[in-house]
Amino acid sequence: MTISQPYTVSEAELIELIVARIRTLPENSGISIGGDGEFTKEQMIGHVKKVDKIGKKMIEVELNYLQSLKNLTNEFLSDE
Repeated sequence: MTISQPYTVSEAELIELIVARIRTLPENSGISIGGDGEFTKEQMIGHVKKVDKIGKKMIEVELNYLQSLKNLTNEFLSDE
């Protein structure tokens, strides 16, 4: 399965996606971002929405994760 035309995601759509993924975490979850500390779900959502230093790190982590899923899916589908 391939997509015939590339799809461009806007910054707003990207932020919305990352926030939605963070919201799926359990309520009492904390997220540690390197030496920057530990953050609650709501704090992370705030940082992502502000696109500040911490938010950018979280966006990068999520994009890397999603890219790995895409690569895994492509590998799986190419074996058929």
